[in-house]
Amino acid sequence: MPKQALDLRQAHRLLSPGPVTLLTSQYRGQPNVMTVAWAAPVSLDPSLIGVAIHPGRLTHEFVAKSEQFVLNVPHLEIITATHRCGILSGRDGDKFATAGLTMELATEVDPPLIAECVAHIECGVVERVRLGDHDFFVGQPLAISADDQAFDGFWKTDDEVGHILHHLGADRYAALAKSYRVKGEQG
Repeated sequence: MPKQALDLRQAHRLLSPGPVTLLTSQYRGQPNVMTVAWAAPVSLDPSLIGVAIHPGRLTHEFVAKSEQFVLNVPHLEIITATHRCGILSGRDGDKFATAGLTMELATEVDPPLIAECVAHIECGVVERVRLGDHDFFVGQPLAISADDQAFDGFWKTDDEVGHILHHLGADRYAALAKSYRVKGEQG
């Protein structure tokens, strides 16, 4: 299969689509939300999740100062709200209200959960590393929850509630809509 050389700055696009998340943060009682595509598991034992945030973002300031964040997993029904949280700044107003998202109390951290999302990972920051033009915050999950109509240990892709979003770049998204099992293999 012939391949074409690409601009090196497109490497991250080859690793997409990863699940897009809505990262909530809070500092001094002020909540904020930002769309994040650059989040990934980095360890199983202990469970650690990493997220890359540009230092110019209000979310960066809030996560750095509070050392807490929540990764909320949106689904197809809130694609417009999800995108809106990535193109607006919390410095310019209440993104929750603008996007039509509902805040709920988290169980272990101060930043809110987003009621319309199908899963939540509440994290405490354990490390921060400067990598190029972003900081990589490593969070340890303190509580996780998911809608059982969307997730039962695996995403239920046959049900629309389980159609989680993946960011392809700019204003392009995909939804996880079908899963496959390899026959005769377990892992």
